[in-house]
Amino acid sequence: MNLRRISIGIAAITALFVFVAGSARLSRAQDGGAMRPKPTEAQMLDLQKQFEDASIAADAAKVSALMSDDAIFVHGSGAVQTKAEYIASLTSGQLKLSTYQMDGGKVEFFRGGAVVSGPTQISLVAPGGAPPRTLRLLISTVWVEKASGWQVVLNQGTPIAPPPAAPAH
Repeated sequence: MNLRRISIGIAAITALFVFVAGSARLSRAQDGGAMRPKPTEAQMLDLQKQFEDASIAADAAKVSALMSDDAIFVHGSGAVQTKAEYIASLTSGQLKLSTYQMDGGKVEFFRGGAVVSGPTQISLVAPGGAPPRTLRLLISTVWVEKASGWQVVLNQGTPIAPPPAAPAH
């Protein structure tokens, strides 16, 4: 891996943490500084499931309510979309999901937010009746508490490498 790629990755991660911390502070300031009781891990996993189900259903209103206006969606391919672009790709049929299922998700809380991550199976419906293409990704979703409720500010998928082939005997 070249040094430039590593440097870009480190810069992106640093920018993410600065963005998330700033969003959390802004949301508390907009909410008068009031903090609601911290949700449970089960409640955060339920929010993640709602986001997945709304994406499968191409439910623009629900996806919009669950995403911050400044949200970023990073696909496993590396393609990046804004909230508006992600919703447009779902509603136009450009991105059609038949499966979006996190398995064994974990939740890490930070002040004003949470990261939900876990291995996820996503099946993309192929055009022209071809069989769906199934992806195995490690999805990390950053949720921030805002005045209107919990919203996604970042969703990123990283491909999970297939297990190594069994040695020939």
